[in-house]
Amino acid sequence: MRPTRLARIVLAVAGVLAVVSACDSSSDEASVDAARSRANQSLSSSVAASSSAAHPPLPSAAQLDAQIKRALDPALPDSERTDLIEDGNVFKDAIPDMYKALQDNPRAIYGVTDPVFDNRDGTLTATMRLDKDGSGTVIRTTVVHFVLIDGKWKISRTDLCGILRSADYRTPACG
Repeated sequence: MRPTRLARIVLAVAGVLAVVSACDSSSDEASVDAARSRANQSLSSSVAASSSAAHPPLPSAAQLDAQIKRALDPALPDSERTDLIEDGNVFKDAIPDMYKALQDNPRAIYGVTDPVFDNRDGTLTATMRLDKDGSGTVIRTTVVHFVLIDGKWKISRTDLCGILRSADYRTPACG
């Protein structure tokens, strides 16, 4: 080898070693770790923001219970009541039937109980308890689902019909 070629190789190796040793410094590792941490935090907050935008907060059993009781409140305007139910317009003509079911069972005690499960598919699952005569001797339970529609958790049409059937009540809206 000629001396100039050897000198070029030595200089190239020295340059590579200088770059490698500069990348190996602890201050660079710290800045890489900090950058990685900021990227992970940004990604986490981005995922959380998109998740919360896609789904409203998971309601409690008490909130779902209040929603069902509100849907059965005779003082609530029919348009607001049907907005609480999946395919609520189908129940517009059945509202008098729901009132009759309540009038026929004035001592009935009903409510949604914990736990509430997020099914991660736009639905929630909870349990509904019904004590038809209020005596506590014959309590029926049924699973009830809520469906996320237009950013609101609405009681499943199918399950509302199930609740009415568990109270031994039939309505044309439920087939």
